[in-house]
Amino acid sequence: MAISFRTGQRLFFFTLLAATTLFFLWMVRDYLFPVFWAIVFALLLHPTYQWLQKNLRNDVLAALSAMLFALLIVILPISWLGSQVAREAYALYQSIALNGGLSAFTLPGPLLEMLATFGFEPGEVSANIAAWAETASAWIFSEAISISGATFSVVLKTFIMLYLLFFILRDGEKLGAYIMRYLPLGDDKERALFARFATTTRAVMKGTIVVALAQGAVGGIIFWIAGIDNPVLWGAVMAFLSVIPAVGPILVWLPAGLFLLATGSLVPALIVLIGGGAVISSIDNFLRPVLLGRETKMPDALILISILGGISVFGIAGVVIGPVVSALVITVWDIFAEEFSAELSAHG
Repeated sequence: MAISFRTGQRLFFFTLLAATTLFFLWMVRDYLFPVFWAIVFALLLHPTYQWLQKNLRNDVLAALSAMLFALLIVILPISWLGSQVAREAYALYQSIALNGGLSAFTLPGPLLEMLATFGFEPGEVSANIAAWAETASAWIFSEAISISGATFSVVLKTFIMLYLLFFILRDGEKLGAYIMRYLPLGDDKERALFARFATTTRAVMKGTIVVALAQGAVGGIIFWIAGIDNPVLWGAVMAFLSVIPAVGPILVWLPAGLFLLATGSLVPALIVLIGGGAVISSIDNFLRPVLLGRETKMPDALILISILGGISVFGIAGVVIGPVVSALVITVWDIFAEEFSAELSAHG
C-alpha cells in the first residue's frame, strides 16, 4: 500500500519527536529526581507562597521566602536525621556483623523456652533474627547515607531542586498552561490528570509522610525513655513501617516490649508496651483520617502495594512516587471508561 508524502512526513516527524524526547530524558536521567522533588515541594508550598505573595506583594521575595521555609523546616532536619540514622545503623551493623557475627546474638533464656514450647528451634530463630538485623541495618545505613551524605552529587542535586523550586513557585501557572498546550489529550483530560497528580501528591505527603514522622518521632522518644540503644534508628524504622496500614510500628515496639519483658526489664517493657499501644497506635487512627481524608480515593491495600513497588524501583522516593503513579493510572482508566462508555456498554 502506497503511503503519501504527507503521511510519510508525519510519521518521520513523530518518530523524530519521540526519539529526541526519549534521548533527552535518558541524558538527564540522573537529575529527574530533583525535578520531581521540586514539583512535590512546589505543590506543598503553593498555599504558603500565595500567602507570602499576598503580603509581600513581590513574586521573587515570596518564592525565596517559601524556599527558605522548606530549607529550614524540611531539608536540613532530614539531612540531620539521615546522618544520625546512618551512624546508629552502622553501629548496629558493627555490633552484629563485625563483633562475633551471628554467634554473638542469643535470645534470653525465658524467651528461648517459650519458643521451644511452640515447636521453634531456638538456635535457628536466633540466627534468622541476627541475619535479618544485619541485612536491614546495612540497607538502612546505605539509604541514610544517600540522603544525608554531603557529596558533590547530593549538593548539586539539592541546588538544582531548589533552583527549579523557585521557578515552579513563581511561574507555576504559566508552566502548567504551557505544558497543557502541547499535550494532545484535550483540556478536560489534561486538567483531570494534573488535578489528580496534585491531589494525590499532597495527600500522600500529608497522610503518609506526616503520620510516619509523627509515629517515628514518638516511637524514638519512647525507646529513649525506656533506655533502648539507637532510639533514632528504631524511630526511623517505625516511621518506615508506618506505611503498612493497621500494622506498621507495632512490628517494632511490640517485639521490643516483649523482649524487655522476657529479660526481666519490667519498667522499660511497660513503657514501651503502654506507650506503643496508647500513643503510637493512636497517632495513625487520629492523624491519618484528618490529613488524608478521601483525597486519594484509593484503598489502603493499593496504597501499600504502590509504596512497596515504588520503593523497590525508586528507593525511599518511591514512598511518594508509587502512590502518585497508581493514582495517575487510575485516572487514565477513568478517562478511558468515560470516553468510551457507550462502546463499553454495547460490547461489554
